[in-house]
Amino acid sequence: MFGRRNWLSEFDSMFNELNSMFNSPTYIQGKSKVEEGSDEHGKWTKETFTSNDGTYSVTSIVRVNDSTTTTESDKTIELKNKLQKYVENQEFEKAAELRDQIKNLEKNNKKITDLKEELQLAISKENFERAIELRDEIKKLED
Repeated sequence: MFGRRNWLSEFDSMFNELNSMFNSPTYIQGKSKVEEGSDEHGKWTKETFTSNDGTYSVTSIVRVNDSTTTTESDKTIELKNKLQKYVENQEFEKAAELRDQIKNLEKNNKKITDLKEELQLAISKENFERAIELRDEIKKLED
């Protein structure tokens, strides 16, 4: 009995010590290094924090997906998901139609991207007549 009580009190003591370690804030001083760039997937920022003594280092990378730099449109991804469901359900006629639509989208992807950029520019310049024309042209290419 005496040994068991001693073990329980040691456990309580260890638990209280751990609890105090995690409940008290710890501040580590150091330096941060920030790098920024962009690639075919969009813009990114990399921040590395290193403690003054060098024993602690954390790196975080944040990527912003810019729709103008993506190679595959949201519409194409959506259609590919539908295509997969049609194939799984053996609805091959619908799958063939979607396959053709996806090929058309992929063929026109660069043109659609360029038109979307031009559309944003027309909107920013409040040239709404041109924006209407561009919107309609984009819809034709996407269908």
